[in-house]
Amino acid sequence: MVVNKNIKPRFMYREKRTRPEDSGWRIFTGFESEEYNNNPDNIGIYNPSTILKIDPSIEDLLLKGIGSVYEKTENDDWYKVTDFDLEDDFMTTHRITEDWTIEINNLFERSVEQDGTLYYTTGDKSLRLIVWNSEKNKQELYADYNRDIEDRDQTKSKTLDRFEFSDKDISRIGYLIEENDDKKIYSVIYGFSIIDRQVLQIAIYFDEKTDFDWAKNTWKNIKLKK
Repeated sequence: MVVNKNIKPRFMYREKRTRPEDSGWRIFTGFESEEYNNNPDNIGIYNPSTILKIDPSIEDLLLKGIGSVYEKTENDDWYKVTDFDLEDDFMTTHRITEDWTIEINNLFERSVEQDGTLYYTTGDKSLRLIVWNSEKNKQELYADYNRDIEDRDQTKSKTLDRFEFSDKDISRIGYLIEENDDKKIYSVIYGFSIIDRQVLQIAIYFDEKTDFDWAKNTWKNIKLKK
């Protein structure tokens, strides 16, 4: 209906892609019935530029991450929907190594980079994890990393906050900074989960300040395998 009848979209959501060239965005006029949507002849795959010619107002929304849901008001303003259930939106536990697991939303796409770093992303929220082995015990490693945080170069990026989420099994310390890539400014938490002879390092990237609690909880959800 959007393309064939040139009707501006009023509802759109982004789910996990089904193929590499798929963005995951599903865009509707809001007038489609369930029966209409169940007919594959009524579904089309289009270049984003085709949809933007019909409604340029969705340009910024297309940069939002997997799991995003937006609807238009009667005044033609887009607002974020928080009570729409996506099929892939649930928590799952992944094994990182023989020792470590992470509980993370299934909407995140997972890959391994060339240097062995584990990478998760929805587009607007991302995390990188890598494990470092050492000959030192937990106390020695904690002292080393705590000193590195205290002495880090503040001229490149100022430490905005520091964290201590240690428990009896894992020492967790880290810090918050802001970075930019010439297109936008985003927040990053660098966290270190420390046990005897091993450190799991995580970098958590997020665009919106409202995702700060998500970032901290994601770090805490890295645990030792039981």
